[in-house]
Amino acid sequence: MVDARKRLYAQISARRKQDISAELENMDSSLKALLENQISEFEHRIEGVIAQGKELSAKAELLRSTPDTGPVSVAMVLAEMPELGRMTATEAAAMTGLAPMAHDSGAMRGKRVIPRGRRSLRPVLFQVGLAASCHNPVLKAVAKRMKQRGKPHKLVIGVLPVSWTRR
Repeated sequence: MVDARKRLYAQISARRKQDISAELENMDSSLKALLENQISEFEHRIEGVIAQGKELSAKAELLRSTPDTGPVSVAMVLAEMPELGRMTATEAAAMTGLAPMAHDSGAMRGKRVIPRGRRSLRPVLFQVGLAASCHNPVLKAVAKRMKQRGKPHKLVIGVLPVSWTRR
């Protein structure tokens, strides 16, 4: 639904650059309202499911206690990583695809890449890491130290959610 909303907004923006009729403008408004209502309904249903489960609500409360974590991030992590809380930070990083995998063979040392993992979580955790690097004082300091050591920006942002899972 969120992807459909994003596509609709892009289409509306493209049509506004052209001459569009009032009829299309009305259709766009009703489609936007429909998508917003459906997304809102799904968000309320997801919150209800999380609140009903004792273990889920405990995990959600712990995740929400981090200042850089929003409701979408919490829901995605709970849905995509039910094992959270029963694994190490290294295992969590590997599962989400944030742990660099080596491409080494003999004397050759290849570039580390993040090829596997639960891809749907990566963009969500990237946003969490981005917010943490700006707003969470502890993780902001970690990000600053990594940048001073010359680490690339994407590496810094990718490492922060792993630090976040250690809680």
